[in-house]
Amino acid sequence: MQIKNPIRYIEEMENVSPTVRGIILVVISGAFFASMHGSVRLLSRELDAMEIAFFRAFFGFVFFAPILLKSRLSVLRTSRFPLHMARGVFNGASLLMWFTALSMVPLGDATALSLTGPLFVGLGAMFILGESVRGARWAALAVGFAGALIIVRPGLQEINFGMILIFLSMLSVTCSKLIAKSLSRTDQPSTIVAYLSLTMMVPSGIAILFVWQTPTIEQLFFMMMIGFLGSCGHMLLTTAYKIADISAVEPVVFARLVWAAIVGWFLFAEFPGVWVWVGGALIVTASTLLARHESRQRRKAKEAAAGDPAG
Repeated sequence: MQIKNPIRYIEEMENVSPTVRGIILVVISGAFFASMHGSVRLLSRELDAMEIAFFRAFFGFVFFAPILLKSRLSVLRTSRFPLHMARGVFNGASLLMWFTALSMVPLGDATALSLTGPLFVGLGAMFILGESVRGARWAALAVGFAGALIIVRPGLQEINFGMILIFLSMLSVTCSKLIAKSLSRTDQPSTIVAYLSLTMMVPSGIAILFVWQTPTIEQLFFMMMIGFLGSCGHMLLTTAYKIADISAVEPVVFARLVWAAIVGWFLFAEFPGVWVWVGGALIVTASTLLARHESRQRRKAKEAAAGDPAG
């Protein structure tokens, strides 16, 4: 019996709306990203974050090598190469700043600060991509952001350089996500992620010249896992952007904070406090309300089309 690609299975679920399918993919991607970030924080105690960023990009690209060979490089065929390059530069710069910040800021605080990203992405999707952003979506963003603030309120009393890096990283990755959404209209997710892994090595490859330290076998294995987790997370996220509006699925990225709390608990003995779960409940509520609203809107549209004699 042939085992179907789980990402493709979710993408092709006929009885589930595209928004709900996108939400499922984003939630799963959050688990991959949280695991990757926890691994980066552990490894940054031994290696410079810039070196980790380079090997994350390198092993992320190696992860796609079998796909490249099997397709005889056809997965790299695109008519929008400059956009892929631009996305790689933005994402590479964001990765350098983000990994450096993870070595300076606790995992929970860093993840919480990164949740400001959807606000910029939502605005960018509306003003740059021309997507329709309804009141329910803004409400979901507001509720989710309120949940994030509840979780991190003790951690926002002091602003350090790591927090500034996170903010700049989110601005850079917002540009990357908007480009990814545009690319998803013409290119396959595997093409987008393969180019991302390849082009991200450019800025990190330059940075590594100044901080190089020969890694051990154990460190190389850790960085290989970081590349694998990051590539899988991006594949899930890119597929979600392909089947659903970016401003509809992006609020669900707030759920990444719950995953970060779980990873922090297991790896760093940072037991999540009550406010983490209160904020997490708000985030889940926001995601659920958004999914239900989109489902009702799509159902109403189908009913209206079915009842139109001219349809």
